[in-house]
Amino acid sequence: MIERRAATALLIFIITAHVAFLLPDSEVSKAKEISRSYSVTTCPGPINDSRSTTLLPAKSVGIRDLSRKASGFAELSVGNPNNLKRAIVVAGNPNDSITIQSKNSKWTAAAFCGSGQENSWFVGGTADVTSRSKLILVNSGLSDAVVEVTVFNETGGRIPESITVKALSEKIIRVDSLDPGSSQLVVNVKTTGGRVTSYLLDERVKGLRNLGGDFVSSTNDPQTSQVIPGLLAKYGQTGKLSHTLRIMNTSDVESTASAEIISSDGVYIPVELSEIRLDSRKVREIELVDLDLGRTNFGLKIESESPFVASVLTELKSGNISDFTWSIPAIPLNEIGFNLYGLEPILTLVGEKVDATIEIKTRDGKNITKNLAGDEIVNWQFPGNVRLVRIINRTQVRGAMTWISNDGLTHLALNQAASLESATRPVADISVIQSR
Repeated sequence: MIERRAATALLIFIITAHVAFLLPDSEVSKAKEISRSYSVTTCPGPINDSRSTTLLPAKSVGIRDLSRKASGFAELSVGNPNNLKRAIVVAGNPNDSITIQSKNSKWTAAAFCGSGQENSWFVGGTADVTSRSKLILVNSGLSDAVVEVTVFNETGGRIPESITVKALSEKIIRVDSLDPGSSQLVVNVKTTGGRVTSYLLDERVKGLRNLGGDFVSSTNDPQTSQVIPGLLAKYGQTGKLSHTLRIMNTSDVESTASAEIISSDGVYIPVELSEIRLDSRKVREIELVDLDLGRTNFGLKIESESPFVASVLTELKSGNISDFTWSIPAIPLNEIGFNLYGLEPILTLVGEKVDATIEIKTRDGKNITKNLAGDEIVNWQFPGNVRLVRIINRTQVRGAMTWISNDGLTHLALNQAASLESATRPVADISVIQSR
């Protein structure tokens, strides 16, 4: 009996050894292949009867209407389709798409088309009597999605509200319905189920008078140090500019913060911004008045004892222009690509050392390379007829673009929206059943 058990054990050992030898050497019986692809992005449809234009990376990048099931993408004859009726889905691409919305001689707004975020912070907008602001929730998935919306104001936070967004749909919510009467808002959108891309358009009117409009782009997660580049220091000889910092401490305890002006004329911390008291989860605004902001676009570096979210509201009045823009913090820039289709914004790079290369393809197919280098801050205006742009950065700088058109003023932080996703799949190995 003992001999039979020993023989059985020996036989099992021999079979196991042979199977182990025949299987692949790495990750036995668990051979997998990693596939990577860029996720689709979504761009909102026209909001508040605005004129909508999408700047695709190229004409060959396919799009489809949001309401259609994910059956395929159509390539258009142009790379900047306009007057689209609804939100669109853009095929995955390493370069970003930009949505621009505007009203003739009233305002213009720009934002990167997003791929969906689990947690989005919008520092901007208002819910008072001037507000025509909208929160846009885009669900490009095939099943319903759920988000949790929390609104904060100067007195604290409200109770989170759970909102369902139907599959392949765009839900638009009036901001003044979320917190009626409040003028200083921070909106947190947290996706708890599904995949949702969020946008916030801040438009304001007073009676029949236009006050301006702009996208409040979503900011990164709260941090203790953030940089807002590309703030307008001056416009012409008679342009009137004003800047207001909106900031909120997201921690459970009181905190203090300081703000540093970074301009081509120097770097300094104004006395008025050296010690900003921040209560827990209460929105605060500080006007940037009587400060030396330099002669060209500048940056604002904010540091705090506790994590915070922030943005700057810039209001411009000059001639026929009466508009505002929201500028958000930018994350460290590595490499980003997009298509400008003739726009000529000012590029601002902020960092201890600036060392970047700008690769441009023009409308005529000409390739241009521009190297930007300097200390603290570099401003450079794109030339005319620019199409595809690629920015390659070699240091820890942050970037933004600012431009003014006949419709108004807008600002776009260079926070890449295109994301590379990874997935694993099993790989059949013939060596499992065939000896070597």
